[in-house]
Amino acid sequence: MTEEYIVLIIEDSQVNREILFNLMTRHGYQVWVAKNGEAALDLLKTKSPDLILLDVMLPTMEGYTLCRQLKRNRRTKGIPVIFISALSETENKLAGFAAGGADYITKPFHHDEVLARVATQLKMSRLQHQLEEQNKQLDLERQKIKSLLCNVLPTQVAQELLETGSCQPQSFDQVTVSFVDIVSFTTISSGLSPEFIIKELNEIFTGFDQISDKNNCERMKTIGDAYLFVCGVPKDNRDHACNVVSAAIEMIAFLKERNNRTEQQWKVRVGIHSGKVVGGIVGSKKYLYDIFGDTVNLASRLEELSPPMCVNISETTKALLQDKFHTTKRTDTDVKGKGRMSMYLVDGYSPPS
Repeated sequence: MTEEYIVLIIEDSQVNREILFNLMTRHGYQVWVAKNGEAALDLLKTKSPDLILLDVMLPTMEGYTLCRQLKRNRRTKGIPVIFISALSETENKLAGFAAGGADYITKPFHHDEVLARVATQLKMSRLQHQLEEQNKQLDLERQKIKSLLCNVLPTQVAQELLETGSCQPQSFDQVTVSFVDIVSFTTISSGLSPEFIIKELNEIFTGFDQISDKNNCERMKTIGDAYLFVCGVPKDNRDHACNVVSAAIEMIAFLKERNNRTEQQWKVRVGIHSGKVVGGIVGSKKYLYDIFGDTVNLASRLEELSPPMCVNISETTKALLQDKFHTTKRTDTDVKGKGRMSMYLVDGYSPPS
């Protein structure tokens, strides 16, 4: 024996108990003994053998009944049970297997047969345990992969990718897109250490992520010091414009509060536009869910034309806000590729009527 296994013998005959006990111990097994089903159940409350040799004809509780009880118990259902019985009819063996037995040996038994069948069942049980452990590890790895995907992809997209292995591009008609860009980041960061820059961006964007989640928005990606978030992708949301504007207002408030308690001061520009986008996964090795279309380009233009620490929105977005926000109209401005456009600064929430 390369390792010590524990075998529980449940047998009312003292002669058979001694024969089996001597046979098992002589071949390196640790052996426990029970004279009847009740004694076995009492022992199994606190102990767990690797295999059970079970006589069918036991006083007060037959072996089949005991086996069925063991298979219903979470602690003992995985222990292989080998019946050893003088009942040799086919129907007796079938009853043993129906009760949950792994094997059936008829008396009088041959020592080598008992040893061979015990060794086989222990090997199968060990392989089963190894397989279950491997499955647990695979489940853990799947959960890790799912968690990682949900950190870089929208949850709905990550789920589709895990279930089907792909994600079909989609067109979304009712979407609001926002770009948030840090003012003069390149100039300011040139005099700062890389570690400090990354720490600052991490803290700022983590705060933005929390605000996005709170307002039912989805962060698409960060591009250097720019933060792109949306509402209406990949899940429809009738309040997409209001949600994005609310999030933008909160992001500026978050940054102002942060500036009050930190030495390094940062300002942002915010541009928001509403319309149609196409969303889909780009890349096959490094997945990135991205959005494309004129709506995205216009949101970027509106950000470039926004004063620092202001929310600059298009006329399309303003029309969707339904007087929930107070806005100030700006002078119509030339926008590359679009000509003159009307745009508005969001001053805050409208007072309740």
